[in-house]
Amino acid sequence: MGDFSRSTFDRLKHYVGVRLQQGVPLVDADWNELEDIRRYEVQAFLKWFVGDGVPAGNDGFRIAGVAGGGVNTIRLASPATTPGRSTVSVDVSASTAAAALGFTAANRQAFRALAPARLTGDATQPFALAAGMTLVVSVDGAAPQTVTFAAAGFATIAAATAAEVVAAVNTAANRVVASAGIGDDFVIVGGDGTPDGAGRCLVDGRDAVHEGRLNYSSQQLFANPALATAWDVPVVAELTAPSSGTRADLVYLDVWEREVTVAEDETLVDQLINVETCVRLKREWAVRVRPGSGQVPVSGDADFRAGHGYLPLAQLNRQAGVTTLLPATLADLRPRNLLMPPATLVEDVIGVNASDYRRGLNRPQTNLRDAINALLAGRLPVVDDLAVSPGPGADVLQRASVVDGTGALNAIWHAPRGAGTSNQIVTARFDPAGGSGKFGAASVITSGVAHLEPSAVLLPTGEILVAYQADSGTNADIVMKRGLPNALAGAAEQPVATTAGAADQGVRAVLVNDQVVFFAFQATLKQWQFRRYHHTDNTFLDSSMQNLSAANLGPQELHAASAGGVVWVAWSEGNKLQAARLSPGTAAPPSPAVVDLTTNVPLPTPNTATVFVLAIDATNAMVFYAEGTGLWMLPCVAGVWAGAPTKVTDTDGSDSQPSAVRDADGTVYLVATRVISGNDTDIVLRRRNAVTGQWGQSQRMSPNPANDQRPHPLFAPGQGIWVLWMRTVAAPDAEIFAKRIITAI
Repeated sequence: MGDFSRSTFDRLKHYVGVRLQQGVPLVDADWNELEDIRRYEVQAFLKWFVGDGVPAGNDGFRIAGVAGGGVNTIRLASPATTPGRSTVSVDVSASTAAAALGFTAANRQAFRALAPARLTGDATQPFALAAGMTLVVSVDGAAPQTVTFAAAGFATIAAATAAEVVAAVNTAANRVVASAGIGDDFVIVGGDGTPDGAGRCLVDGRDAVHEGRLNYSSQQLFANPALATAWDVPVVAELTAPSSGTRADLVYLDVWEREVTVAEDETLVDQLINVETCVRLKREWAVRVRPGSGQVPVSGDADFRAGHGYLPLAQLNRQAGVTTLLPATLADLRPRNLLMPPATLVEDVIGVNASDYRRGLNRPQTNLRDAINALLAGRLPVVDDLAVSPGPGADVLQRASVVDGTGALNAIWHAPRGAGTSNQIVTARFDPAGGSGKFGAASVITSGVAHLEPSAVLLPTGEILVAYQADSGTNADIVMKRGLPNALAGAAEQPVATTAGAADQGVRAVLVNDQVVFFAFQATLKQWQFRRYHHTDNTFLDSSMQNLSAANLGPQELHAASAGGVVWVAWSEGNKLQAARLSPGTAAPPSPAVVDLTTNVPLPTPNTATVFVLAIDATNAMVFYAEGTGLWMLPCVAGVWAGAPTKVTDTDGSDSQPSAVRDADGTVYLVATRVISGNDTDIVLRRRNAVTGQWGQSQRMSPNPANDQRPHPLFAPGQGIWVLWMRTVAAPDAEIFAKRIITAI
């Protein structure tokens, strides 16, 4: 502690300055009160008029997952055993292996007091090393040591393991101790390693600064009781998983100030008079974790300290027995984009609480200028086209994509991906909250013989059930697999329709209550059939496929959807369009499915209709179809089919492939393909007013000189409507795109 005569600052006196008089002694108390007044004024302004959080354009104190969840990373530690200041640094400019091992300009050094320093690389095995690569390490002020990696020390040096790298470092250097990461760690993101590029965060009026990247376990106070005692603060505790089940932990920032004397900084001694004239105040911060808590410490808590400021940074979701902390376990809670307009401006313009807005919650899906311009033109605002997974060959889209329980869009299609040239089932996932703005890498979930024409449903468990055709010709069967989005590739296939010596094709899957109803076309009989599957215990209620339609039909065209515990289904049957309601029955006690409310409408040309069913509830549905003269709608209202279909306004023979969704207000969004000229086709959107039943003007979704077709709309709560479609620019290459329609700002 510094040697002070007294402390006179009292914020309740509202002093704003100190005026020195002539002919009087200059004492430390007056000088220090002036500094306390100045500091308090700045902190009060920042606290009350700017607020807590991270400034716009800055990513300070973001909590991120370590590569590999912290397992099998490379940790470099000082071997020091005596108290003092300890450092570990990697010379990244002189180390050709630094980047491969996860050491960068922002993650090149660590220091601690009263405990050995530890630096962790942000990369995990396998490490792409090459013979002759080097790592130059300096520890505790000693001369640098160079580790040169030789191929003889590795089974495959281009895919080096953490154990091999650790052994190589410990053999070549005696002033550093290397070890492999074991998890229970995360990264505290700061800046680019420079003062100007530092990460920043305001906490209770205090500006916390973090120049580089730092692992949680590399903090000065981590498992360092000696330093915690010296600073009179709590230790930063080691991370632990819950003993059972799951637990949500709060990651938060602790900011405070402490005195620094000559015992810590020798430069505070004036060399001319050999006296320490003044001590310094230093701002410190630590990132801490409160297990099972959602709030920062408050007065009365054991971990609360007066004079400290606390701010939530992230929620960490832990699972018993799991030490890997992957990005999916972390949710960002930092207030962001600090600005200084009136606090009511955000709420007045956007209708969102300013505090929530700064934390990234409930923000509009598009900017107001684009939204207003679209509405002035009579259109709905949309986002830019988003490529799903560009690749060679034809990506063929069916109505198989789903929005999962996290709000992520899971695109599912078939394409010649994977080994060989046969079509396989492919998935890709877009997480709007992920921050990348792109679909993740595509996953091929089948292999071997051709697999095509998928259909999918989201189960209540969060699993996705995908059904598809396996093989071709008379060997074609319908099979399915189910699993979480990231586990579908490894899920086992289960047979659905396997008629011996005949092709089962064109599967459609519909979720209704605790069942999935599969519809498939039996090619020998030329007949639509169905089979019920009890997804809660993985059993089929029907021992084989059951007949739905008449036999000897023409080309396959069927669509089905569920609502209110029933399945509405429509299909092309020769020179007529057939529609019906299927009540699936129950599993316990067993009861058969019942098909009723059948109706049909004539078609001008047999077997030409494309059809889509929009299910509303148990007695209301809409069937949309295209038959060469336009788009038509056949509604069922209160269990009664309309006497005749009605034509959708402003449609003609150029319109086909209808599909639709309906929002909670009853507005219907009809998406279809329309020929613009020659091979130029566009996806077109039309809206049906829920009150008047009138159709609004059409809106081209993505005008471009290409062949856009097979639109599939999906309603995503809180996001609007996603539309996926396939685009052919130069046949046979076709790609899948997605676009979001903003239905509410």
